[in-house]
Parts: sequence; C-alpha cells; structure tokens
Amino acid sequence: MRKSKTLSICFFGTYDKYYTSNRLVLQGLRENKAKILEVNAHTPVTRMDKKSDISIINLIGRILIKYRVFVEIFKHFKFIKKCDVIYVGYPGHFDVLIAYPLAKLLGKKLVFNPLLIFYTGFSEEQGILNKKSLIGKIIKRGESFIYNLCDLVFADTPYQEKYLNTDFNVSKNKLRVLPIGADSKYYKYTPYKNNLKQVNVVYYGLYSPIHGVEHIIDAALMLKEDPDIHFTMVGQGNTFLENFDKANKLGLKNITFHHHVPIETHPAIIQKADIFLGFLQKHTSVDRIIPNKIYQGLSLGRAIITADAPVIRSIFKHKINIYTCQPADPVSFAKAIVELKKDPKLRVKIAENGHKLYLNEFTPKAVGKKLINNLQNLLSQ
Repeated sequence: MRKSKTLSICFFGTYDKYYTSNRLVLQGLRENKAKILEVNAHTPVTRMDKKSDISIINLIGRILIKYRVFVEIFKHFKFIKKCDVIYVGYPGHFDVLIAYPLAKLLGKKLVFNPLLIFYTGFSEEQGILNKKSLIGKIIKRGESFIYNLCDLVFADTPYQEKYLNTDFNVSKNKLRVLPIGADSKYYKYTPYKNNLKQVNVVYYGLYSPIHGVEHIIDAALMLKEDPDIHFTMVGQGNTFLENFDKANKLGLKNITFHHHVPIETHPAIIQKADIFLGFLQKHTSVDRIIPNKIYQGLSLGRAIITADAPVIRSIFKHKINIYTCQPADPVSFAKAIVELKKDPKLRVKIAENGHKLYLNEFTPKAVGKKLINNLQNLLSQ
C-alpha cells in the first residue's frame, strides 16, 4: 500500500463520543486528512471505582448493552466494507469481541488503544479487585484474549508496551507506542508571565489512589504559614472524601476545593495555575504511565511537578521542561514548591520548554500523525 493513499478508518463501537480520548483521536485523524466513518452506539463512560461495579452481574450487564452497535453495523455495512481499518474507540474492550468477527469477515485490520488496563486499574491502582479471586483471574485472562484478537494494540509509553507484552502475553509485533496527548482547544495555552513570588498550585483529576493526593494535603500542612502558596483542588473521585475531611480537620486555609462546580468551568480555574501537578505516589503504574494531567499542563503552558519515575525520565528533563520530586514524599514535594515559588524565572523556563515539547509531540495533530503512520505500516505488511 502506498503511503500517499488517504486512509479510510471505521471508528467503531459503543464508545462515548464526548469522552476526551475519543475526541482527541478523531480530531488528530481529521487534521491529518484521514477519512472517518463513525459506527457508534454512544454509551456514556461511567465510573467503576467500587467492588460492586466489577461484579459478574454488572460486567454481564455492560456486555449485553453492546448489542446496540449491531444496528449501526447493519446501517453502515456497505461503508464499513470500503474502510481500510476498524479502530475500536474507548472504552472498547467488549466491543473488540464484536469487531473481531466483523474484521475477519471483511478482511479488515483491527486496531485497539485500551488506554486503561482494567485488571491493573481495578487491582493495583484502585484496590477493588483481588488478583487471586475468580473474577480477578477472569478479567486478566479476558483482557489478554481481547488484546490478542487485534492486529495492532497501542500503549501510551514504551514501559506500558513492555508490560502488555510480558504480563498479558501480547506479541511485540502487535504493539506500538502512541502518547495520549491533550486537547489544546480545551486546555488553552496562555503565555506564563507571573514574576511574583506567589504561586497557585493546582491539582486536577479524579482522586485515584495512585495520584497521591494525601501528599498534597501533607505538603499543604507543612507550608500553611507561607501566605504566598495556595493549593487549588479540582475534581472528585475515590479518595476525595478522605482527603477533603483530612484538610478540614487540620484546619487548612491554604486549600480551596472545587468539587461541585460544572465541568465547563474547569478550564477557567486551572488556567490560573502557576504550578500544575502530575502523579505524586510511589507505584508501579506511576513508573510506566504518564497521566492525562501532565499533557494537559503542557498544553496550558504551566510548570509541572510530578514524581520522579523511569517513564518521566525517558521523555522529560528535570528543571528543563518539568520538575520532579521524590515519589510519596511530601517533604520533597514541599521543597519543590518552595524552590519554584522563589524562582519565577525557573517556572517560566519550565513552562515554556514544556509547551514547546507539547507542540512538537503531543498535540492532536502530532499524535494523529503517529497513529496514521502506524496504520499505514500495518496495512503495508
């Protein structure tokens, strides 16, 4: 197949058409002139952070709702036949089971970017799944089976790629690396110009245990006498209540929680950041993956503090385009904040260099180009 040919991609499944990752991929593909056919039975993403969410009954219910995509298949069948690739949108683990026979029937390549490894997320990251339990074994074997049905599976970093290969037995030939990136239209860049020694430290996320929000509260306690440092917390999630209650019990006045505000108000809040936070926890997942919040901070053009980890060192440089602290160490984290507070020029340097890296590597168009190159290589095999 010639690389000059315009790719025709069937974007397939019960994916949430409003979910960030799906919008990013579609935007990146379109900006690179790919032809897109969406075969979508829209199903909103729902949180799965309680043990009851992963019961056999609930999982069966999630599978059964997938039947609605068959209507879309019949409606668009003649167009699917003309596509080069079937790309399963997020969340699409169960959709792969439907897409696989369709791809085989039509002789199409099947591509999947899981984004979230459910087995690891439920067990190691959220702690709601016992690895040795029957359901734990079923989920892991099921995920391995699903990934191996695909012709191409994406991982967001080389470390995640290796993990899928070694722990889920996905062939290296089927694996490629594709960063997540961030939407510059939502996380709008504004030049960072604060030369004052006053900083707003922003946490933006879902309060997953691996984010290490408790270390933010501990650092805020250490820095509570410094009137020039304020913490802004945006979002909700697993560990929100315990951290919210902890901050209130400690009487911390240097933290503002935005947990009931509409999502459309988030951009205006986080754009006021001087320092944007990534992961702060010590965890094997932190060593392998880069969270959305780091790409978002790069897109905004803000200095980012995150836990030192192998995957971070593979892409970023400390005090050049990011600031790293020791994981699960509120003392190290607090020292990082103080240094950046005292040195506005360093904040500007990190913010500007980080945004340059984003423009080169992590915009929707840049990520879309990498995706298309991988698809073209797959089709030429």
